[in-house]
Amino acid sequence: MKLLLAFAVFAAIAAAHPFATLANVRAINRNASWVASLTSPMAGISREEFRMLLGVDVHKAWADPNNPPERKYHYARAEVPDEFDPRRDSRWSTCTSISQIRDQSSCGSCWAFGAASAMSDRDCIVNGKDRPLSAEDMTACSGAGSCNGGYPSSAYSYWHSKGLVTEACCKYSLPSCDHHIPGSKNPCPSSMYPTPKCPTKCSDTTQEWVKHKADTVYTVKGEANMMNELYNFGPCEGAFTVYEDFVTYTSGVYHHVSGSYEGGHAIKILGYGVENGVKYWLCANSWNEHWGDKGYFKIKRGNNECGIENTIWCGTAHKD
Repeated sequence: MKLLLAFAVFAAIAAAHPFATLANVRAINRNASWVASLTSPMAGISREEFRMLLGVDVHKAWADPNNPPERKYHYARAEVPDEFDPRRDSRWSTCTSISQIRDQSSCGSCWAFGAASAMSDRDCIVNGKDRPLSAEDMTACSGAGSCNGGYPSSAYSYWHSKGLVTEACCKYSLPSCDHHIPGSKNPCPSSMYPTPKCPTKCSDTTQEWVKHKADTVYTVKGEANMMNELYNFGPCEGAFTVYEDFVTYTSGVYHHVSGSYEGGHAIKILGYGVENGVKYWLCANSWNEHWGDKGYFKIKRGNNECGIENTIWCGTAHKD
């Protein structure tokens, strides 16, 4: 009994305190293509709080029987460049959503943010209108999940069948907050916010309640297919396995070095490139611009790092 009580006390302490250590950071920086630091906002987070932000069961999501069909490609490798960043692509220069970093707040709604962010870009690419789509609509109304997590497949089904209103109509009601920045005047709470209620009208009365849908939704797998998709049609939603060392990421090309499995996370995949000889995928996170490389991170490409190349979710927006 005493042993069980002692274990329970230890577990409670471990859950309530940061789990990143200086020794781990030093080990990563000796052996990795990325920079780890205890100054990363997430380095001060507890294991329990960190897991709240990871809202995708990636193993189920990759094998989800409800996933849209896989898109098949028949193309020459030379059709796409070796490096691509859509934020600097003249074809889509009017789409500010491509460069937007959002904040899911203290809510496990990464699945909704990765989806709504990529869908916003696809909508702008097809219609030439810069009108970011609502993560609140997706989180609260889609039935694809909640602040306790969700599934990209269901998010894309919702975009196809029901559509999303714009962010201007329905802003995210949970406040943007700083994830463990020392001395912040706007810290995130240590507990998760409840899922917002589904809105039925625009919070801004000057806006119209208009749903913007997808004509088709589909999945893409593998490095070459993903490169083709991103370059020719725009960003998609991806998901990957998250390990303990990810909390200390600040820059460079991430790959798993050490630490335990913590959960699954959904993000927007924008493009790809090579840094210091290491191939990477360029991703936008939803932990605000204070995290990582101004809200972005790079993850190793070509070896299915953390499952990132297992499946990405994409769609073709409906033309107005």
